[in-house]
Amino acid sequence: MGGTRRARSLGALLLAAAALAAPAQAQAPPAEAPSPGAEAPAGGTAEARLQELWARGERAFASGDLAGAERIFREALALDERRARSWNYLGGIFFTQGDLTRALEHFGKAHELDPRDVRACNNLGTVYERLGDAARAEELYQLAVLIDPAYPDPLRNLGVLYRRAGRMEDARRAWERYLALVPEGPGADAVRREIAALPPPPAAPPPVIPPAPPATSAPAQAPPAP
Repeated sequence: MGGTRRARSLGALLLAAAALAAPAQAQAPPAEAPSPGAEAPAGGTAEARLQELWARGERAFASGDLAGAERIFREALALDERRARSWNYLGGIFFTQGDLTRALEHFGKAHELDPRDVRACNNLGTVYERLGDAARAEELYQLAVLIDPAYPDPLRNLGVLYRRAGRMEDARRAWERYLALVPEGPGADAVRREIAALPPPPAAPPPVIPPAPPATSAPAQAPPAP
């Protein structure tokens, strides 16, 4: 991958399924906040140091220096290996490099440390999808949606997964939920194009009109009394 594509914030790394025809992609956690469920190291100084390292690692990634970013994130990992965010950042670097084995290891560790980290969950799903395990990928995407229904990327990834499996109406529903969260921007435009390319939804069957009951003959009248 060239330096131009790499010159993006790691906080927006590998937007999920950036081109929907391509395999689903991963996203690292945002720069503004650590993973919400991760245990913070004791002491404000250590936390401040972690925040500094994460910011430096993002700048290194944005400049195209993946090796430098990896060294910085490994330093953050050495400072506190319990932080899912550092593992997730490293997984994003390996995913970018096409090293799915190490991406799986690091995203998996992030998910283990913080099962409610929606980005690690989504990212782990993208690796399983790239490895051909669609069932595990779907499970992780759906879990990510349950963890945070307002986080759009797993919905977009689910749409890609379903479309590839021929589940067109499931894809449509996932992408429509994505658009409800992200109505504007390049991602929304791409999703709308994909929805437009889906075959039309099946027509509703015509209503069943029950047959009219058979006509009954008039009852025979008794003869008049003499």
